[in-house]
Amino acid sequence: MSGLQQVGDGVWAFVRTPGGWGEANTGLVVAPGTASLVVDTAWDVAWAQRIAEAQAPLVADAPITDAVNTHSDGDHWWGNDTLPPDARITTSAAALDGMREDLPPRALTVVAGTGSLIRRVPGPIGAAGAYMARVRGGARFPRRNPRMPDTTFVTATSLDIGGRTIELEQLGPCHTAGDLVVRVADAGVVFTGDLLFIGSTPILWHGPLDNWLSALDRLLGWDADVYVPGHGPTCGAAEIRALRDYWLWLRDAAQDHHRAGLTPLETARKLLLTKDFDAWRHWESPERIALSLSTLFDQWNGNPPAPPTVRRRAAAFVTAETLLREGAFEAS
Repeated sequence: MSGLQQVGDGVWAFVRTPGGWGEANTGLVVAPGTASLVVDTAWDVAWAQRIAEAQAPLVADAPITDAVNTHSDGDHWWGNDTLPPDARITTSAAALDGMREDLPPRALTVVAGTGSLIRRVPGPIGAAGAYMARVRGGARFPRRNPRMPDTTFVTATSLDIGGRTIELEQLGPCHTAGDLVVRVADAGVVFTGDLLFIGSTPILWHGPLDNWLSALDRLLGWDADVYVPGHGPTCGAAEIRALRDYWLWLRDAAQDHHRAGLTPLETARKLLLTKDFDAWRHWESPERIALSLSTLFDQWNGNPPAPPTVRRRAAAFVTAETLLREGAFEAS
């Protein structure tokens, strides 16, 4: 169910299900009568405003003084202009670098719009365009570049929000270069950004995958009451272990096919026919397996972990769209 949910003492999450492209969760931590902290903002203009309005009654006597962006993907920070102008925004240094290097909202609007126009063109150009249109969905991006964070850190830091200690820790590079988590220890809540996709197929854009596995172990070690993922419903330890199992299966199964000289598309076709994949077939956007395979294959080919090049991202989109058009995710 989408909407504002209380997940701990003075802690809320605005959850958007099923957690597909752009359906990112955000958070709010309130110290009554003093101050509040926002975790992430939405890239769609209407959703960003809707979230801000839903939070307004909760912060009436506790103004928003701080915000945290968990990583550099636009669906987690392009709504920063809905924050009070004097609120301090914090992220990791690596995430800020990624924000500066990525396509701004207006450019992505043009790219996605072009994709909608060319999606019926035969071949890889049409497939890449069609998938880019899927990524945007019905979202309307900001017309101008949103406000970027003011403050960065490396490794770990903490924020004092009305006497509540909020711990920030960078666990990336994993999904992106600078993934960080927000731990509200006094409430037993952890906001994980895109280190957790729950019921939604995760994407390894940067890697290495071993870092992501270590990050999941770190999350499990906290034994929190509630984990708020970047995408999908709130969860506990069992769902984190299921995500870990997915990554271990994908790594081990795909590596055999890589050694045999198969392409990411050929590998995906084979993996989707296995009974093992049935455990994750129902996850939102299962074709995103192709995006993670593109990263794994790139690194197994000897390239260092890094953000995806335009060429690699486009090739991964073609593979994902091809799998969808082939009906590869219908139950066997």
